[in-house]
Amino acid sequence: MKGDLLKLLSLRDIDAAILEAKGKIRTLEGEVALIERRIAAEKEAFSKRVEEHKALRLRATEKALEADEMDEKIRAYQHKLDHDIIPYKEMEYLREQVELLKARIDEVEEEALRLMEEVEEDERKLREDEKAHEDRLSKLEEEKAEIEGKIARLKEEIARLEAEREAALRDIPLHLRSHYERLLEMYLDPVVPIVDGICSGCHLNVSQTTVDRARQGEVVTCDNCSRFLYLESVVT
Repeated sequence: MKGDLLKLLSLRDIDAAILEAKGKIRTLEGEVALIERRIAAEKEAFSKRVEEHKALRLRATEKALEADEMDEKIRAYQHKLDHDIIPYKEMEYLREQVELLKARIDEVEEEALRLMEEVEEDERKLREDEKAHEDRLSKLEEEKAEIEGKIARLKEEIARLEAEREAALRDIPLHLRSHYERLLEMYLDPVVPIVDGICSGCHLNVSQTTVDRARQGEVVTCDNCSRFLYLESVVT
C-alpha cells in the first residue's frame, strides 16, 4: 500500500509542477501583453511626431507659396499699370493693391524663411528622435523575444510533465486514480499531510484510526474533505 501512496505523492508533485509552470506562463503572457502595449504606444507616439514635422513643413511650404503668389500679383499689377491703358479708378485700385502687397510681402517672406529654418532644425531633431525610437523598439522587441523564449521552454516542460503524468496515472490502481482525478477537480492539493492529527487540507481533526492506518503506510482519505492523507514520517 505504501507503494501506491508514493505513486500518488509523485503524481501530486507532477501536477503541482504543471500548475506552477502554467501560472508562470500566465504571468509571462501578461508581461508580453504589456510590452506589446508599450510597443504600440511607442509607434503611435513616433507617428504623431512625424505628423507634427509634416504639418510644420506644410505650413512652411504654404507660407512660401503665399509669398510667391503675392510677388506674382505685384508683378502682374505693376505690369498692367506700366503697359496697359486702363480706367483711372482701376489704376488707383491697382496702385493701392500693389502698395498693400509690398507692405505685407516682407513680413510673409520673413515668416516663410523662419519656418523653413525651423523645418531644417526640426528635421535634424526628427532624425535623432527616429534613432532613439528605433533603439527603444529594438529593446522592447528583445525583451519580448526573451520572455517568449521562456514561455516556449515552459510549454516544453509542461509537455514533458504531462507525458510523465500519463505514465504515472497508468501505474496507479484505477479506483485510486479515479478518486484522485475527482479530488483534483475540487482542490489544488488532493494529497496532503496529517499534521498533529489534523488534515492540512480542510484543517479538521482526523480520527485516530485513520492516523494509525496512515502510520502503517496505507492509502487513507480524510473523513471530512476526502483528500488523500499521509504522514511525513512515513514517506521520508
